[in-house]
Parts: sequence; C-alpha cells; structure tokens
Amino acid sequence: MKKILKISVLLLAMGLILNFAGCDLFGEKSSGGGEENIPDWAKGLYNYPTGRVSQNGTLTINNTIASEVLLFEGKVEKDNYIGTINSLGTIKVRMPDQKFYTIIGVNKANYAERGAQAAQFNELTYYSDTQAYTISVSPSSTWGGGNWVFDNNTIYWVEVKKSDLSSNYAVIAPGAKRVIVPVEIGPIYDYYLYFKRELKYDGKVVALVDFEDRSQARSVQATNSEPTITTDIKNSDTTNTNTKPALLVINSSDQGLRVHSGSTLLTNGSPSGDFIVRGGRSDLISGFDINANTTAINFRALSWTAPRYVPASQEMQMKSNKIYELSFPKNEDASAITILEVEASKYYQ
Repeated sequence: MKKILKISVLLLAMGLILNFAGCDLFGEKSSGGGEENIPDWAKGLYNYPTGRVSQNGTLTINNTIASEVLLFEGKVEKDNYIGTINSLGTIKVRMPDQKFYTIIGVNKANYAERGAQAAQFNELTYYSDTQAYTISVSPSSTWGGGNWVFDNNTIYWVEVKKSDLSSNYAVIAPGAKRVIVPVEIGPIYDYYLYFKRELKYDGKVVALVDFEDRSQARSVQATNSEPTITTDIKNSDTTNTNTKPALLVINSSDQGLRVHSGSTLLTNGSPSGDFIVRGGRSDLISGFDINANTTAINFRALSWTAPRYVPASQEMQMKSNKIYELSFPKNEDASAITILEVEASKYYQ
C-alpha cells in the first residue's frame, strides 16, 4: 500500500513539473510570440515586437504610408529598435532619457527582405517625460545598392537635407561616426547641411537653434564601381554669424502658453505639431530668423479671446548668437512683458 502511495505521489509531482514546463512562466514557451515564433529577420531586435512602445509614452509617432513600418533610433541596428507601426497607424513610445533623438522609419517588408539596405526616413525629435511631442514617418519601399557613410566631426546635430528642403536624407547626432544610409546606385543626391546647436537650461538639453553652411553643400553619386559615398562633416566657419536667435520664456502665469511669431507656432526645435510653455515654467523656444522683430512674438491661451503681443516698448531686432529672456507676467498683462538680450554662450554650456 505504501509503495502504491509513493508511486502516486511521484506521478503527481511529475505531472506538475510537466505542466509548469509547458507554461510561459520563464518566457521560454509561448503560443503568442516566444523567440521560436519570431521571424529570422527580426531576431535580435530590441524587445521585439514591443520595443519601446508604451501607452504612457509621451512621443507619438504616426505612419503616413499604407504599409507596416519599423522604427529605430539613431542607426538601423538591432539594439536601436523602437517598435512597429501598423499601416497608417499610430504608436506612443517611451524613450530612456529626456533629450533629442533621430527617429528612423523603414518599410517592414522592405527590411525583412533587404535588412539595413532598406530605404530610410529620418526625423529629429525631442523626448520629454512631461511634454508631448508628435512626429510622422513615411519611408519608401526602395532600397539601396550603395552606402552613404557620415562622420560628424562636430558638436552639432546635422540634418542632411534634400536640395529642395522637402525632407532629410539623414539626421546625424553630434560626434556620431560611421552612420550608414543606404542609397540607390546611379541617382545624384544634391544636399545642404543644416547644423543645430544644443541649448541647455537647468543643466539639461532642452532646445536647438540652427544655422546652415552652404560651403559644405555637395552633389554626390554612388556607382557600381564606387558604391560607397563618404561625407566628413566639418566644423563651420560661420557659426557665430549664422546661428539663429532663440527665446527663453519665463511664464509666471498659470496659463499654458503657445508661442507664435506672427501666425507661426514655435517649438523648441522639434517638428512637434504642438508645444506649450506650461504655467509657472520656463522653456527655450527656437524658430526665429536673424533680424526678426520681437514685436511679432505673441502668446495664446485657451481661455483668451485674443493673443497677447510683445509691446512696442520692447521692440528689438533679434541678432545671431543671442538669447532673449522674456518674462511673461503673472497677471497676463501684455504691457508688462519685459525682454532682456543676453549672449547665447550662457546656454551652450
């Protein structure tokens, strides 16, 4: 009788072990997406398929094409995978730090077939834990038989823009080396370089101001005999004369303020569709041209029927390499707005 009992207990224990082994307790087995269910081309992609997608993320990315899109940060490398957007879909992502990022979109089917040779769509954005940002991606289904290699030897973000300024060929982070963008064999690529300088407030990078250097504009081509294009981005001699001004808004009111120049909504240098300076907070705002007039600056809040303009008494021509510290009053009286011009170097360090 004791033997029968011992055998029954042993069989029961073995059954429990087998049941646990079939569970997804350790993530080794799953009916919905374990490692064995990931396609070969996707193996190694960071946390695939979820990546950094999070309903609590503050960066919204829209897909404007009717195909699935894979997202990467900085480079199209497995460790840099962010997530996947469905056809014409939208996702929210949470990034590890509050700073600027290069977001790269590639057509999923194209990547599955061609890997890193799939055509890229590059966009620059800021990530904040508190301020929401939105960007859109629209990668093509083309692929490249050649490689365009960038070495950024500067402390600036660099947008490599098409000559018609319609979009970017690439966005290169400060000091980034061996950034590879696939290109087609044969077509000529005309481009300009737009440099973006980081501005810091309270020790954090919060905004970008830009300048261009036409002396580094080029026309390049990948051929069958020379399929690799190499672009060394050099420091510009025009930094001090071409760096655009920016605005520090010190908002003492309890209103969330949208900042405009004329009718143009301004941001911190990110292409976000909306941006506010929250009540009781300060933010750096860019998007001004050299010699812009401060009286074109105006503020809008949801509870107001009309915007608040900078008064004529504070009229200034905004100069290169300058920051304009603007104090917006607690009582929201535009006549009490004050502006102080300071050297931008204060915000570069």
